[in-house]
Amino acid sequence: MQRPTKLPRRIRRAGILPVVLFAAASAAHAAPAVLPSSAPSIDGTYELVERVMADGTVLRPPSVAALYTLTQGEFSLNLFVKNHDGTIASESTIGRYTFRANRYCEWITYTVRNNLDKPGVTNEAPAVDDHCAPVVAEHGRFRFSPPGEGVEVSFGAEGFTATIGHEFVDRWRKIPSPRARKKP
Repeated sequence: MQRPTKLPRRIRRAGILPVVLFAAASAAHAAPAVLPSSAPSIDGTYELVERVMADGTVLRPPSVAALYTLTQGEFSLNLFVKNHDGTIASESTIGRYTFRANRYCEWITYTVRNNLDKPGVTNEAPAVDDHCAPVVAEHGRFRFSPPGEGVEVSFGAEGFTATIGHEFVDRWRKIPSPRARKKP
C-alpha cells in the first residue's frame, strides 16, 4: 500500500475553504446543464391590423376591428366588420384551447355571430367532428386550421395571419404584454 503524499504545511493550513471556492468558481464557468426547452406557445393578445380582400382592397380600422386573446388555455375573440352595404358583421366568442407544437384543440363555450356566416344573429358555434387539428411547425411559425372555422392561421413571434380561402387574409399584430413594455 502506498502512503499518501504529505501536502506542504501552507496548503494544509489553508484548510478546505480554497477547495470549495475553486469548485464553486469552476462550476460557475462550466457549460450549463441542458434543460428541456419550454413548450411552444401562442398565448398573447392580438389586434387585427388589416384585412386584404381577394380583389386587393385593404380594410383597416374602423372598417374592420378585432382583438383576440389566448391565455393559459382560454380565449376570447371580438370582431367587427363594416360590410360594403353599410351593415355590421360581428362575432364575440369565448372558449378553451390546448396548443402543442403538433396539435391545436378548441372548444367554444359561447358565441354570438351577427351577419357573419349567414344573415341575422346566431349563438350556434360551427359544427365540428373533431375539436383538434394538426399543427405544422416550420421556420419559427405554427400553421393550423382551427376546427369548424374554415380558416388557416400562421402564428409567429410578431403575430399571425388568418386566411379564409380566396376571400381575404387578416393580418394580426401581437400586442406586447405589460411586463414586456418599456417604461417611459
